Amino acid sequence: MKIKHCLILLVVWLAAVSMAQAEVDARVVRTLQLKATPLDLVIPANGRYIYVLTANAELQIFKTNGELHDTLPVDPGVNRIQAGSREDRLYLINSAGNRIQELDLVFIHEIPVDGSPTKGALDAAVTVVVFTDFQ
Repeated sequence: MKIKHCLILLVVWLAAVSMAQAEVDARVVRTLQLKATPLDLVIPANGRYIYVLTANAELQIFKTNGELHDTLPVDPGVNRIQAGSREDRLYLINSAGNRIQELDLVFIHEIPVDGSPTKGALDAAVTVVVFTDFQ
């Protein structure tokens, strides 16, 4: 008899729990302002950049804070993008042309040297920077 009562209580308890309503709250964290209609979006695993493929054959690269970092032209037939194993590797998919292009992105970072001690011509084509004091 006790087992029967326990089972009945368990069934009643499960029915009550399953009827509980769940709630979801949402808020807009950021909005990316695009220059054209988006076709596809990908965020690599490390999440440092957001890549958006647009309908006017451009790849817009956003920083995670929503700032537009750069815009690159792509083949007009590209209709999807896929992240590679590294943040600087993307695959451009052209379904109609049966092509996949592997894109190697090179991020150029400018290092300001204004006010730093220099040797040689200030308008030289190459600047070599040596960091010798790490204290």
